[in-house]
Amino acid sequence: MLNKNTLLQGFLYSCIAVVMTACASGGLNEKPAQLPETLPAKVSLDVQWWHILGDEHAPKSFGQRSPVVYGDHAYVGLAQGDIFKIDLSGNQTRLGTHGYRITAPLSLNKDQMVILDERGMVSLADLSLQLQWSTPLNALATEPALMTENRIFVQTIDGRVNAIERITGRLLWSFQDAEPDLTLTGTSTPELINTNQGPAVVTGLANGKLVALNVVDGSVVWEYRITRASGKTEVSRLVDVDAQVTNLGDRLIATAYQGDLIVVDTATGQVLQAREFSTYRSIQVDDRAWYGVNAKSEIVAMNPSTLEQQWLNSDFTYRQLSELVVTDKYLAVSDVAGYLHVLDKSTGEWLGSRHIDYRGAKTDPVPFGDGVLMQGHSTRVKLVTFNQ
Repeated sequence: MLNKNTLLQGFLYSCIAVVMTACASGGLNEKPAQLPETLPAKVSLDVQWWHILGDEHAPKSFGQRSPVVYGDHAYVGLAQGDIFKIDLSGNQTRLGTHGYRITAPLSLNKDQMVILDERGMVSLADLSLQLQWSTPLNALATEPALMTENRIFVQTIDGRVNAIERITGRLLWSFQDAEPDLTLTGTSTPELINTNQGPAVVTGLANGKLVALNVVDGSVVWEYRITRASGKTEVSRLVDVDAQVTNLGDRLIATAYQGDLIVVDTATGQVLQAREFSTYRSIQVDDRAWYGVNAKSEIVAMNPSTLEQQWLNSDFTYRQLSELVVTDKYLAVSDVAGYLHVLDKSTGEWLGSRHIDYRGAKTDPVPFGDGVLMQGHSTRVKLVTFNQ
């Protein structure tokens, strides 16, 4: 029997997703930047292969899910429940169907995958989709699970962080802090870190907190409030920490919507650096700079030592940009209209774009082989390479 509360959550999630995403992108009244008729062409975006994996005219309930890369294969879970495996040459294999709508990207290792679905269930299956177990969480999850050697951690849209025993599927503990009445659609994704008190999972909460939880019992190891709610309206008081933290080993980078970017010592939770930076996207790093997309969909490069801005690109304001992909030379990012854009990561110059999906996309491009893999609402999956 389906849990009525979970069904209601799914209905409400679908209804408010568009509204809340618009709020997160800088406001309901902001118009997205219009792309010029002639797009920059200093770098060409070439489609190496593509597939239509599902019914491209199916309803976009829950949207499509970002592909997940493991080794030389990409695993694609469609919203309607089908799961495919694709190799670097574009050869695809349909593994089967989960039987229910998938609400989050898959999590994988060499033998198993974690599937999160519309029933508020977490399921563990082998890579041929043979089910090992299913456990009810009674709430939807929209971000991938964290799979470790002994445990699986899932954060649900009601703000709970759940630890499940990997072998049996038994729920070991749940943590939940006070949640505001209104939050952005989506959650953060737990990340495994080492602290002075042993291994912990760190994640962001809708109340503006970053919290590290002991993996054994879910007790709080340390916590920090990145931002506090303020303003006269519910929307102006949104302070979600939805982006996954960027784990640098002994440090991590965390961000909040209408809040700050902070650098935290993983062992103690002490804040080492901070600057104002409102976003619901993760910070990407390389040996030259840190890169982020702010709440206005401006792309910013920062000096890792000082956090000072190195350059800013405002060509795509309010186009609801995805997570960034960092390559040797370029930054790649997609927008809600289904375009994929390429920038020079040294200067921020816009170098090229291509329309990848006519029905748009809210999934993140992911590195795959020599290019990036992108899936849009039409279920088209394309491998795109960049050539100068």
